[in-house]
Amino acid sequence: MSPPKQKVKLSASRLKTAKTCSWLYWSKYNLKLPDKTNEGAARGSICHLIFECLGNKRHKGTYKRIIKAKDIYVSPAVKRLVLKHAERLGVADKENVELMNTMTLAGLEYDFFGVKQGKLDEEHSEYEFDLHIKGKEKDYYIKGFIDKLFLCKKNNSAIIRDFKTSKQVFKGEEVTKNLQDYIYSLAVRHLFPDYKNRHSEFLFLKFDLNGKGGVHMKKLSDRILNKFEIELTKTQVYLDNFSLRHAKGSYAADKPRPTDGSFGGQIVCGFAKFKGQLKKDGKPMWHCAYKFPFDYYALCDKKDKVLQTAFPEDYHVLVSKRSEGYSIKKMHYSGCPRWNYT
Repeated sequence: MSPPKQKVKLSASRLKTAKTCSWLYWSKYNLKLPDKTNEGAARGSICHLIFECLGNKRHKGTYKRIIKAKDIYVSPAVKRLVLKHAERLGVADKENVELMNTMTLAGLEYDFFGVKQGKLDEEHSEYEFDLHIKGKEKDYYIKGFIDKLFLCKKNNSAIIRDFKTSKQVFKGEEVTKNLQDYIYSLAVRHLFPDYKNRHSEFLFLKFDLNGKGGVHMKKLSDRILNKFEIELTKTQVYLDNFSLRHAKGSYAADKPRPTDGSFGGQIVCGFAKFKGQLKKDGKPMWHCAYKFPFDYYALCDKKDKVLQTAFPEDYHVLVSKRSEGYSIKKMHYSGCPRWNYT
């Protein structure tokens, strides 16, 4: 008898990917293809790392020195940490290092410990949740990290805060039905049921947080969340059984472009006709990481299951993680079938 199939754990990013493009989902989560981290994502991961470290109360003294100096690099330890990861991720140039300082400082200065929320009963940084919810008409798994969570019994409030380092604020459905807002609000409802006044806020660190950069979501009612739980249950079954047939069933290229300014449709694929195609200004045209063919390497376990992949230039990463009985295999990705590459 074969062991039961492992259930997919639904995160906001996984759900968004599945909704955006079925082949993109297949490439990321089933094939586990490598993807080059862009500068924006690299900066974001470093900023979040600093938020996590300074959210620890034993580092309150470092936090106060930074706020007073208006410079995160006043702390030698923080500076070393930023530069270490910036070197690794290729964002150690002066412009990126200064931008990370500006964005991180913006988040730290925006009521980082929730003092303005009143007397708090609990305050969490990088709160991790991993839940299996089962009941009448619902059966699903969700997981995620909440950047900051403030709980106050006085008014039964839960403030769910997420830091964003992206270059654009939410538009259209990203505001009206934001999957991260729904998932996080649902998690807080199950984990902290007494805090019924739940509100999510997204802080876009490149913008004025007291203006355009502070996106405050409306409270999601229990009725809305109950309906969402039924949707999640259906999605759970769909993704648990996701196959190559499903992967070829809902390409981004075949979906209409959103009229609300959000990211979707063929824009997700990019308009490059070949890898390395240049724009008129001489810069490379952006395209989906999985639109065109490429070679890569895969680290496989004793049963030939792919554990991790890497581009040829990152082969050493796989070597460092190879255990006895594991193998590294050269692989070829044939490109997205919607664009006739497979």
